[in-house]
Amino acid sequence: MPDGTPRAAARQPLAGVDRARPRLHLVPSTADAATHLRGPSLARPVSGLRREFGLWDTFVFNTLGYALGLVLAMTPFFAGSVFPGRNVLVVLTIGTVLTVFNGLVYGSLAGAMPRSGGEYVYNSRVLHPAVGFVTNWGLTWSQLLGLAIYTQWCVTHAVSVALGTMAYALDRPDLLGLAAWVERPWATFAVATALLGSVVAAQAAGMRFLRRLLNSFFILAMAGFVTILVLLVTNDHASFARAVDDFFWRTQATPGGYQAVIDAARASGWGTQSASWTGYLIALPLAYWMFIGFTYSVYIGGEVRDPDRTQRWAILGSLAVGYVLYMAVLGAYYHTVGSTFNDAAAYLESSGRSPLPVSGVVNFFAGLLTRNVVLTLLIGAGFFLWHYLLLFVMFAVVVRNIFAWGLDEVLPRAVTRVGRRTRTPWVATMVAGATVLGLLALFCFTTLFTEVFNYIVLFSIAFWVTSFAAMLLPYRRPDLAASGHPLLARRVLGVPVLTIGGLVNLVLFSLILYASFTLPAFSGPTGLRATVFVAAIYLSAVALYLVVRAYRRHHRRDLAPLLRHLSRE
Repeated sequence: MPDGTPRAAARQPLAGVDRARPRLHLVPSTADAATHLRGPSLARPVSGLRREFGLWDTFVFNTLGYALGLVLAMTPFFAGSVFPGRNVLVVLTIGTVLTVFNGLVYGSLAGAMPRSGGEYVYNSRVLHPAVGFVTNWGLTWSQLLGLAIYTQWCVTHAVSVALGTMAYALDRPDLLGLAAWVERPWATFAVATALLGSVVAAQAAGMRFLRRLLNSFFILAMAGFVTILVLLVTNDHASFARAVDDFFWRTQATPGGYQAVIDAARASGWGTQSASWTGYLIALPLAYWMFIGFTYSVYIGGEVRDPDRTQRWAILGSLAVGYVLYMAVLGAYYHTVGSTFNDAAAYLESSGRSPLPVSGVVNFFAGLLTRNVVLTLLIGAGFFLWHYLLLFVMFAVVVRNIFAWGLDEVLPRAVTRVGRRTRTPWVATMVAGATVLGLLALFCFTTLFTEVFNYIVLFSIAFWVTSFAAMLLPYRRPDLAASGHPLLARRVLGVPVLTIGGLVNLVLFSLILYASFTLPAFSGPTGLRATVFVAAIYLSAVALYLVVRAYRRHHRRDLAPLLRHLSRE
């Protein structure tokens, strides 16, 4: 395993170092002798990646992966429209307990198999090579499609909301016009393309540069987050109602704006609701939704130092910190803003009758509580950064998955070419960037994906299947269990702890998939076209794998023995 120093890196044979026709130095594999196949060696080459990420870096990567500030901003309106009547703090607490098992499963698997590629590696080495590729293919497409829509949201949500908030704080109504302009398709595409270009450039510059960039901007994003918390804590419900009244009067010449929102919602059919215990059960996936991405460091597993310790602590640490901060800000938000106003305004927005000039997010309402320019700019900058920095994390996940497929020869070895100086997979980076750009154009200029793209279903299938890898690893791969953290060998009533964790993870994602198919407002479209779209993505992976396997066998290089082996990285 490379230790990250230049001297050690120079000693390591590299797969895909940026040369005209690189020679592949192969790692001897015990699987080769067992297969008795004729032809060249079946071993996997050393990746050439450096282990750049320490504990703090990995913690930041995961916290940005679930976009703490972005999710916080959206949660009250999202919960108010999809799960009305539920106490969000109760749902978050119970759901976080279940989410812990997802973190334990992925953290333990990442420690046992510290390679880039996430469930591609875990499922291919424990279950079957085809299962590993198919599940990770679906996960990767969820990230590619997600990158396109989040890049668009950087403009239509983050920039637009920031401009709307500043228009009020600075008494600049013209900024509201600019906020509306950036939401036009061509303007959105132009700005989003520039943002995507910066993400690709940062990835091409190497993980050391990316690590420093994320760590630096994380501090600024957190400053905006803390500003929101302070404003919500230092104001009461009455002052918020006055701020809303003042905003509506100054921007729309509407008196009594706070009560007008509630009255408009009631006139449209909204009413306060209460939920039964089954209503809370079906709402539990909301808590996991708030942490989607807290395990993303497993996809850069080949670049994490001391992975057996770092992965588990960074994953669970980001979950714990996120829970505490969510509880603090949401508690203050509902105390100051009030659930009645929030749910009424969320109802109007979901039904297309919102009186607000921008999306109803926590940042916007917190911004109404101050006219201080510095605080307003901090809130706006932080809100933008939570959107923007998420792109870097998701893009790194996609690139490392593509790289892992090439390293195992499921894709051409060309995608494993690594820059000699940056040690980043530059071919995989270009492939991912071009793909996201094409999808971004479709998102900006068509409504195709609004009718078929169900983000949560796409990635949840991969997480659901990986539950079986966790449950079966102690039995099917005792060698990996014995070489990993002692937790992998620990048992409760004779049952491996990892097996129990995998079972709870299976229950969690069964519930998430059920909610996804029964509540389109939670996950996205679930009709026939959307179901066919999801099925087509996974079936295309099956077809691609079968074609590659037939080709490799024709050239006497069977994929199965290669993918059973876990070589150095």
